Amino acid sequence: MDEGEDGSLRVSEEWDGEQTVWARCVDVDGLFMDRAAFRERLTLLGCAATGRLLKAAERCARNAPVPFGELHFTVHDVDAEDPYTYDYCALDDVVVIDSRPGAEDPRLLDLVVECVVTDGPPGYRKEPARTDVAFLNGTSGGPLGHCRRVEGAYGDRPDPAPRPVRLIGCEPSPNMVRRLVHPGGGGDHMKLWLLDRTGRPTAVDEHITADADECRPSALGGALIDVTLKGGLFRRLLPPPAARPVWDVWHEGPPRERNAWARFPIEGRSEWLRFTKVCGGPEEPGTVCEMDGRYATDIPGLHCAIGEAVGGPGHRWHQCWNALRGCRCGGEAPSAPFTLVWHAADVARQTLAGVSVDTDGEVGYFDAVVPFLERMGITVVLR
Repeated sequence: MDEGEDGSLRVSEEWDGEQTVWARCVDVDGLFMDRAAFRERLTLLGCAATGRLLKAAERCARNAPVPFGELHFTVHDVDAEDPYTYDYCALDDVVVIDSRPGAEDPRLLDLVVECVVTDGPPGYRKEPARTDVAFLNGTSGGPLGHCRRVEGAYGDRPDPAPRPVRLIGCEPSPNMVRRLVHPGGGGDHMKLWLLDRTGRPTAVDEHITADADECRPSALGGALIDVTLKGGLFRRLLPPPAARPVWDVWHEGPPRERNAWARFPIEGRSEWLRFTKVCGGPEEPGTVCEMDGRYATDIPGLHCAIGEAVGGPGHRWHQCWNALRGCRCGGEAPSAPFTLVWHAADVARQTLAGVSVDTDGEVGYFDAVVPFLERMGITVVLR
């Protein structure tokens, strides 16, 4: 964000929804992190895999590491009195790197995966003596088998502490001045609002506190200060460096031209979707929406293109895409049926042919999306 422009706000929210501005600042340092530094290796012991997880294991045993995507699982304590007690883990960017017969039971598999753990048991939680692990096909997805234990799921994650965040060119409110003069225990929980040049909020981030570690006059001059917060954002939740150019674009205001997202890599496109405004679709039944599919070369790009088709630049279509993974909601029908004319459909058909998110791992993403849209009452015309 350019110097001299108010780039973000620190806002706290009371139980009744009332919001209090703690500070306005020009920029924030420490919001981007390459997640590759936090990749971990987990071993799925005694695994009875099914569907696409089994197919990935079989491919890995024959050839080389197999990219898998998201994998979620629940860890149940076999000896717990409450059968509904479990720990939940979410893995992203999963790659199956080894598949071999189980050490305890050769009829089962021991799978080794590399991934980024985005959610898991807290570091102080001890692993139960006996566990039963159930795998899920992404968020709220269908079952993908189970295993006896996941080695490495418990214990401290790499660098579990929040990453310090530095507020640059900060104009603190009286509340924050009092906190700087009289530090409290642990800090107050706040939200980070990202603003465009007009002062309009474009996105909100959580997990930040007002626990100041350092305060000094800002290099930007005037009465501004630079404040370092000890309780910043958790590193595994931080956007990658590729997201920063997306922030810069949205700082200029909502995009008015189509395909402004197309120049970004997949990480930037995912971040772009976070800034977009939710659209329920056309209000008039029978509306024809023209979709430019030339840049739908990955899943975030496909979602960006559909969002622009139904809502215009800067929009995303209100839809639970986890329904493709087996989410029980089954998807959400639009407010009115409409026709989607999908131009250059072969781009997504070819580039997403090897990407599958269905439980069985047999249907490519493109071939799953079209019937899904039609089940939602949308007429799809491929061009």
